[in-house]
This record gives sequence, structure tokens and C-alpha cells, in this order.
Amino acid sequence: MSNSIKIAMWSGPRNISTAMMRSFENRPDTIVEDEPFYAHYLNQTGLNHPMRNEIIDSQHLNWDIIANRLCGKIPANKTVWYQKHMAQHNLKNCSLEWTKNLKNCFLIRNPKEVIFSYTKKFELSSAEQLGFK
Repeated sequence: MSNSIKIAMWSGPRNISTAMMRSFENRPDTIVEDEPFYAHYLNQTGLNHPMRNEIIDSQHLNWDIIANRLCGKIPANKTVWYQKHMAQHNLKNCSLEWTKNLKNCFLIRNPKEVIFSYTKKFELSSAEQLGFK
């Protein structure tokens, strides 16, 4: 489709990314993908996140297979594919070359607000938990 677009929205946790995703989810022309690399990330890092096993069981674990699928045909005969990605899910040795095939956007919130929101719910031991280097 010539009028189709694949949007990769990048953020870290507590950046109001779910609210943004929900707004796109309400568009009739749009299909939404929520954190497609989450299972890969959990599997590779061994982190104990809520619903870890369910997430790992529900998603593909191979980075290249996921990336290739995200660059493929937009599912469900939609014209917009909104992909919500988390910056911290990009691990070393995982190529981001595939992102050249998408329109990449960055959702950025004031880091002080991100830290404040994050530490209300979780223990913060590293800036990498927030997707920051």
C-alpha cells in the first residue's frame, strides 16, 4: 500500500508511552504492537519482571525473526502499524539495522519526572532500567 506507514515509537518506562499507544489503538486504520522485544529482553537478561513467564511464553524470543516480522506486511489489512518499543530492550549485539525500514519517533519525558514516577513503583539501581545510557 502506498499510503501505509510503520511507526516505531521509542521510549523508556514511565514516559506515558501506554497512553500514546492507546490513542493510536482507537484509530480504525491502525494496528498496535506492544513491546515486541519484551520476551527477548527478559529471556536474555534473566530479569524477574511481573508476568515474566507469561510474557516469555507469549512472544518470540529470536531478535532477528521479530525484527524481520516488524518490517513485513502490515497485519489485518490496516494502513498504519504503530509499534511501541522500549529503549532498554535493545541489548548489545542486537542490530538496529531493521529500524531503517520504519518511521522512528522518540517519546521523551523530563528525566526527573521519569525517575520520580519509576521509583514510586520500582527500585532503581541503574539508569539502563530507564533506557538511558
